[in-house]
Amino acid sequence: MVPRPGLRIDLIPRELPLVLIGFGVATLAIWVGAETVAVVPPAFLVSVRVRLRRI
Repeated sequence: MVPRPGLRIDLIPRELPLVLIGFGVATLAIWVGAETVAVVPPAFLVSVRVRLRRI
């Protein structure tokens, strides 16, 4: 994602500690049988709130 001029992208961490999120990612990868690399991007989106604003 490349920001346009006049566009502000904020990444705000959620209230959960990162240890719990990491544990959840590892548990999900083991439970589903998926590779950890495939589970990390959705886990990142769960752990971070993405906010787009026009300036």
